[in-house]
Amino acid sequence: MLLRQQILLSVVGFPLIAAAQTTAIYDYVIVGGGAVGLPLAVRLSEDPTKTVVVLEAGNSPNITNLRLNANNFGTANDWQFVTVPQADVGNRVQAQVQGKVLGGGSAINSGMYLRGNKEEYDALEMLGATGWNWESMFAAAKKSEHFHPPSPKQASTLNLTYNPTSHGLSGPISIAIQAVNVSNFFPDFAVPTLEALGHKMNFDPNGGFHNGPSWDFLTALPDSSTRSYAVSGYYLPVINRTNLHVMTESQGTKIIWSAKKKRLASRSDLLMATGVEYIVLDDAGVPQTRTMNARNVILSGSALNTPKILELSGVGDSTTLNRLNITTLVDLPGVGANLCNQPITTASYLLKNGSIDAGNAIRSAIIDIQPFSGYLSAEDLSRSEQLLQTKPDLLSEAQFRVMKKQIKNGVPQMEFAWNVATNSNNITTLTFDRLILSKPFSRGTVHINSTDPLIPPVIDPKYLSAPHDKFAFAKGVQYTRKIVDTEPLKSIIAGPLSPDASVQTDEDFANYVNTVSVSEHHFVGTSAMTPRSEGGVVDPSMVVYGTTNVRVADLSIIANLPGIHTVSLAYMVAERAAEIIKAENNHKF
Repeated sequence: MLLRQQILLSVVGFPLIAAAQTTAIYDYVIVGGGAVGLPLAVRLSEDPTKTVVVLEAGNSPNITNLRLNANNFGTANDWQFVTVPQADVGNRVQAQVQGKVLGGGSAINSGMYLRGNKEEYDALEMLGATGWNWESMFAAAKKSEHFHPPSPKQASTLNLTYNPTSHGLSGPISIAIQAVNVSNFFPDFAVPTLEALGHKMNFDPNGGFHNGPSWDFLTALPDSSTRSYAVSGYYLPVINRTNLHVMTESQGTKIIWSAKKKRLASRSDLLMATGVEYIVLDDAGVPQTRTMNARNVILSGSALNTPKILELSGVGDSTTLNRLNITTLVDLPGVGANLCNQPITTASYLLKNGSIDAGNAIRSAIIDIQPFSGYLSAEDLSRSEQLLQTKPDLLSEAQFRVMKKQIKNGVPQMEFAWNVATNSNNITTLTFDRLILSKPFSRGTVHINSTDPLIPPVIDPKYLSAPHDKFAFAKGVQYTRKIVDTEPLKSIIAGPLSPDASVQTDEDFANYVNTVSVSEHHFVGTSAMTPRSEGGVVDPSMVVYGTTNVRVADLSIIANLPGIHTVSLAYMVAERAAEIIKAENNHKF
């Protein structure tokens, strides 16, 4: 598999299978060829009797260099979404990066691979997603993974260990511990400082317990900065599969419904899809609407795009639809609600000249994942409990209970990612380049504001609107001052750069996150897999309530965000979705 990926990635760009026939009826039409949709298509097409079409709005460049991932932000490979002004972070408009490219976010993300804690996945089942728990998701994760252990030399140099039972060894996506060009700063200064703070190294956080600092795991080929992603891992090895058709620059816009509803035993009449409308550009660049016939429709457009397609199709909150004169076919107020994403900021410190060799690691070499007890003082913990006496707006009671229980049980809430670099002026800095509030309480919305499918949705994540989020996030930034004031790190710190030395008080740090925090682009929740009576949109089989043959398979179904980087979750959803659909593939609609 590794050799196969290397050969395929040596090609600049790649061909796509000929476009599907628009007159045929396909077993599965998947709207969105991202980190869930494309792997799901590959898995479903393993059955040669099933025909699968993927409609991907973006193009198909071969994106391989993890170091250059941010070069895709704000380009044609990004949907270039923005929020409405965010009242609780200085009324700023924020970019919301989403991959508009084959492979989706897996093609343009930073490649950091975290799975989270067992309790976070079991919580999904507690919220109504029967069968979606740690046991099933862990198995799905290993099915997607081809883990590459570090070499004996790397293991010795950085004291790397891992648990073989926590990994898959034959899956499509290469996972490797970042062990190339890592600075001596990390074993000599970072690890001893963390241990002095009581943060014990977690040498393999992938088995259901990721508390504490660990070496960074990346979706990359070993000993390289070459990205392993949905395209290179899942799709290219089967690109010649004749029952799988991938159509790029084809934006799915609307579900086509049968004039007749389907009655199932002991159930009311249900909508049945017969296909999908999609848009392509003609040679003159003019949008043309076409249709694709389907026995089953699977929406995999992301937590920001899927609600738009549902709403344009008459499925959603009747108030939103009535405002745009769209006939409500299924009244589901949960469509576009419960939008959750993590805020992120940075803090940097000047190192004394000549104190270390910065190395040239791809990403932050060490990630420290801490519960509140790991960075809040006793006084701060008391303030935290006080703030959590009141449920934040837009968060369900069930979610609120689950999240508070996780805090009590020590589930991590804050990520501190450590990176060192030397610039062209020979100035070396320690930057906590990912200070992430991993499990925010704030919830927002994403809805259409036009019947034109080419107009972006209105995105209002309401960042830091929950008072506890702003408090805990600002305290995380403030905690970096304690880190750099701890030996042996303290001996090589020259001083703070950002926030600078004038930022001292709780109010100063709160103002800092108001001013400079941005989105981490880990969106979930807007088609939640919870009971319909509690605002859910899909059932545990991913079928949209009120329909028979329309599913959602992307991160919008995840009701409560694990404290992770979400590419691992995307592959889990893809593999779990494939298992469920294959088990039902003899069901005739």
